[in-house]
Amino acid sequence: MRLINRLLSVFVVAGLAAAPAVAGGEPVTSAPFAGVKANKGTVTLTQAGQHWTLTLSTDFVVPDTPAPHWQVVDGRGNTFLLQRLVAKDDKFHRTIELPGYITDVAKVQIWCSFAETLLGEAGFAKVQPLHQVEMSTVATSVAFTGVKANKGTVGFGTLAGQRVLKLSADFVVPDTPAPHWQVVDSQGRTYLLGRLVAKDGKYNQTITLPAYVKDVVKVQIWCAFAEVLLGEASFLQAQQ
Repeated sequence: MRLINRLLSVFVVAGLAAAPAVAGGEPVTSAPFAGVKANKGTVTLTQAGQHWTLTLSTDFVVPDTPAPHWQVVDGRGNTFLLQRLVAKDDKFHRTIELPGYITDVAKVQIWCSFAETLLGEAGFAKVQPLHQVEMSTVATSVAFTGVKANKGTVGFGTLAGQRVLKLSADFVVPDTPAPHWQVVDSQGRTYLLGRLVAKDGKYNQTITLPAYVKDVVKVQIWCAFAEVLLGEASFLQAQQ
């Protein structure tokens, strides 16, 4: 009986050790930051109820560049540009709460929005799951047409209360410099959004619409380098 109890104890301890740290609410710390400007310190992911936060370590050094921002990369390579790193009076946002539409985190990046340059990043040992949330698709566009972006469609829907656009699996990323998401509303106004291509050849298949975009009639792929329209896909009616 004592031998059985000891074996059971070993199995229980091993099971706890193998379980993901975040699943139990324990903080998970990244590898050190590495990059041209942000290359000191780490970042820790912490859960408090339904909220997830990222906190920079005390030895992190804010890069001396204009407009450094928090940015995270999920397990599919999607990047999410978040708030400014530097606050008023030279203070900085050491901690940030992750929005609900981010379902997992693989890397944390410091991104220069002024020069559109990666300043440094810190990766976790494995992808850290946050929420199991699926996009609810409301409408799907007609097929993309254009000189470079001419395959696939785009879906409009909601994810964790946010309006989201998602490219279909057969969409082909155009082989051009600096392709970006761009949308056109029912009044003909255009809004240039985030970059389409992420690091390591991956791309941002989804993008969250900012609140100032009231509706969407067309989704465009725009080359910010040459300022040329690469292709667009339209919805049959404006999507709000």
